[in-house]
Amino acid sequence: MSKRYAFRSDRPGSSSTAQATTPPPLPFSRRQKHRWYEAVSPKRWALSMICSITTIVVAAMLLYYNSSDWYYGVPDPLLTLGFGVLNPTAIIKFGDIGLVRCVMWANLPQLIVSFLYLMYNGLYTSMHMAHEYGGYAIDRKPLRVTTPRGAQRSTYWLQLPYTYGVPLISASATLHWLISQSIFLARVSVSPNNVQKENSDMTFSAVGYSPLAVLCTVVLGFCMLVVVVGMGFRKLPGSIPIAGSCSAALAAAAHRPTADVDAAVLPVKWGALRESEDAEGVGHCCFTSEEVTEPQEGKLYAGDTRSTVNGLRWRAGY
Repeated sequence: MSKRYAFRSDRPGSSSTAQATTPPPLPFSRRQKHRWYEAVSPKRWALSMICSITTIVVAAMLLYYNSSDWYYGVPDPLLTLGFGVLNPTAIIKFGDIGLVRCVMWANLPQLIVSFLYLMYNGLYTSMHMAHEYGGYAIDRKPLRVTTPRGAQRSTYWLQLPYTYGVPLISASATLHWLISQSIFLARVSVSPNNVQKENSDMTFSAVGYSPLAVLCTVVLGFCMLVVVVGMGFRKLPGSIPIAGSCSAALAAAAHRPTADVDAAVLPVKWGALRESEDAEGVGHCCFTSEEVTEPQEGKLYAGDTRSTVNGLRWRAGY
């Protein structure tokens, strides 16, 4: 169920081609079931996993590196220090770097996690888009657009169904709250004989941390990473080739029959058109409001070479 696309121009005087030859039609096969992770490119998966794992590992290493400072003298440091509680044994030793730099260091993890969440949410969005796209090969349903017309449906408010969007936002909010309790700005005043002097020269800004909150943050981040990887192994519905956000693949699947002029505002389904075989016995699959049949195992399907868009003739191998 691989896909190949080629375009050639029908404009006068144009001889440019996207490929040297037009790819041949490919036989249909439903033996191979596609999975959610295939909707995301390997490079995007690699970048997301590397950034996420690196962040989790660095946080765990920093917790372990500073454990020698708060272990001795504290009976049970993980339980007694609590969340967001300043303790002299749990202060990051930057020296007196000033208030502004301490604020930057204390909020840097929030910025990193916000960036990672955008990548994390993008993975779910791409995978669910492929899931909904594949559903058109099973059930007839209207398109989902920003401004609905006719039978069309509106897009999701959070780019994802509530069953996915709400848990993701809840997990992200919890993670940000844990980070705010894990590393925070502290104002330290050092004075002899337990005499507190707020205006003393020994008062300085520092960055404190909570070992228990750091540990909970690492565990939650790891669980979120495991969940998205596990979701990637879910099977996609139907037998439609994965298009993702490839405009060429979407264009190839959108070339409906000429008489089907109102397909955009009607419920549509993807499948093989009836009586659409060419002289070589090659069928045509597309989205249409007309009746379609399920593609036959081993039969050749391709794009309709008679269709043109802006003077460009296309042919898509299934």
